Amino acid sequence: MKNEEYLDIKQANYRNIYQLFFQHEHLSKPQIVKMLNLSLPTVVNNITELETEGKIKEQGFFQPQGGRPAIAYQLVDDAFITIGVEIQQTKVRCIALNLKGEVLNVETSVLYFENEPPYIENLSQVIYLFLQKIAYPQERILGIGFSIQGIVSKDGQSMLYSRVLSSEHFDFKQLQLYFDIPTMLFHDVKCAALTELWFSEHIDNAVYVSISEHLGGAIIINNQIDLGKKGYSGALEHLQIHTDGNLCYCGQRGCLETYCSLSALLAPDETTEAFFASLRENDDLSVMRWDAFLEHLAKGLNTVYLLLERDIILGGEIAFYLIEDDIKILQKRIRELSTFPLDSDFIRIATQQKYPSAIGAALPFLIKYLA
Repeated sequence: MKNEEYLDIKQANYRNIYQLFFQHEHLSKPQIVKMLNLSLPTVVNNITELETEGKIKEQGFFQPQGGRPAIAYQLVDDAFITIGVEIQQTKVRCIALNLKGEVLNVETSVLYFENEPPYIENLSQVIYLFLQKIAYPQERILGIGFSIQGIVSKDGQSMLYSRVLSSEHFDFKQLQLYFDIPTMLFHDVKCAALTELWFSEHIDNAVYVSISEHLGGAIIINNQIDLGKKGYSGALEHLQIHTDGNLCYCGQRGCLETYCSLSALLAPDETTEAFFASLRENDDLSVMRWDAFLEHLAKGLNTVYLLLERDIILGGEIAFYLIEDDIKILQKRIRELSTFPLDSDFIRIATQQKYPSAIGAALPFLIKYLA
C-alpha cells in the first residue's frame, strides 16, 4: 500500500470514529469496532488520540454483560466553539455555540450603527468583552460570523448593498484586523434560514420569509442556502406588489417590505407584543390592520409560490406570535389568487424563533469543521 493511501485510510478512520460521537451519547471501543468494522487496535489508537486532543473523554462504564465493564466515552462538545455576532441598527448580539450547535452564552449590547469609522472600534470592543467573559482560549474558537442587514458578497468578505444600514464606512476588512480568528460576513436573513435548516429534519427545498422590523427572504435548494450569482438571491422585500404603492427605502414604490414588515404593520411606539395582544382580543382596529397585512402578504407570496413552487417558512420576530389560524387564512387567500389548484398545505411557522440570525452567523464555521 502506498504511503498516501495509508494516510488517507488513517485520516478516514479518525474522522469516522470522531463523527460517531456526534450521533451517540456514549460509545465504547467494542461498539465502535462493530459499527465501523474496524480492528480493535485501530479503534484503541484513535480513541487515545481523540482523548489526548481533548475531543472526547471518559464518562463512566457501560453495564457489564459478563466480564469487565467497557469504558464509556463521550464527546467534549465544547472542545471547539463558534461565535455569531448579529449587527442591528441599535444593538449587537453576541452568541457562542458548542459543537452541537447549542447556545453556551448570549449577550445583547446597545450599540447604534453609525456612519462613522469609530463604529468598527466600538463593535470590536463589544466582541472582545464577550470573548473575555466566555473565557475560551483563542485556539478553541473556530471563527466569528457576522450577521448584518444587507446583501453580502458570496465569499463573505464585503457588503454589496444595504439601505437599511448606512454601510459606506462599515469596512469589514478593517474589522478583521482586530481579530486573529477567521471571520466572515453574512446576510441576516440567510443566517436565520440556515438556523432553521440546521435544526429541522424535513427541509429539502423551501422559501424562508423573515418578517421582523424589515422583511427578507432566502431560498433553500437541496438543503443549501442559495446565494444566486452574486448574493442577491431571495430578496423578496423588493418584490413590487403595487405599481404606485408606498415608497420603499430602496427608492421604488410598492415593495412588499412597505406592506408586510413589522415597520409597516405597527403604529409608532407600538410593540409587536402589544399589537398581537390586541389582535387576539379581537380589537376592531387591530383585526382590520392584520387583515390588510395578510392580504398584501398573500399577494406577494402567491407570486413567490408561482415562481418556485416551494413550501414557505415564515420566520423572523413575527413567528413567535403567529398561530395556526393565521396560516390557514393566509393559505386560503393565496389559493384564491393562485392560477393553479393548491390542495395541500404549503406554509408553516419557523421552528427556530430565538436568536436565529446570530446562531446562523456562527454555524458556517461549525459546518466546515464537521465536514
